[in-house]
Amino acid sequence: MRRLCVAAVFILVAVPTHGQERVSNNEAAPGRVDPGVAEQVAEVIRAKRAGILVALFVKPGDSVSKNQVLGHTELDAARLSVDTARANLEATGTLNQMFWQHQALITTREEMEEAVHKRTAPKSRLQFAIAMEQSAKGQYQAQQEVKKVQKINLEHCLKEYESRFIHSPIDGVVSEVKVTLGQAVGIGAPVITVSTASHLSVFRAVQADKLPVKAK
Repeated sequence: MRRLCVAAVFILVAVPTHGQERVSNNEAAPGRVDPGVAEQVAEVIRAKRAGILVALFVKPGDSVSKNQVLGHTELDAARLSVDTARANLEATGTLNQMFWQHQALITTREEMEEAVHKRTAPKSRLQFAIAMEQSAKGQYQAQQEVKKVQKINLEHCLKEYESRFIHSPIDGVVSEVKVTLGQAVGIGAPVITVSTASHLSVFRAVQADKLPVKAK
């Protein structure tokens, strides 16, 4: 008597893009094929900052790659803030002046210490030189802190500038553009949807004697 056995075969079927955030395909295929669940992942890109959309580089159906710039809101004010912050940070004239002033007063204090040691100058002059050195040191350190704050401000301005660009979070296809050029968008407003195609896993029952036989 002929015996039959059943083997499990998985078939991958490409699923087309529909532009939805989650799409499930549960329609039964003909014959003895029981479909699994096909999922299409869609990422809705939202505005990080409020503004006017002044550039849009894609349209529905365009293929995009991860981190690709798809458009941006107005940049003038943000760019000005970056330029100003960078100029303030790079302006080191005051810092350099305070540094050399402090170094000069260190030399003066050292000379005065030697003079007092040789008893060619009173201790009061040494005390004055020490006070002047400490004052200059404090001013120099304060200016160093100013530069640290300016650096933080520049980093903040750069982030604000970058946040006005719209980047694709994934590789995929633009399935929907929700805004138009010149339109005002608020923080968190949906701007563009990018979708990725998935695959359908299918379970099918096949007779063992129908399977290809491997050569020994």
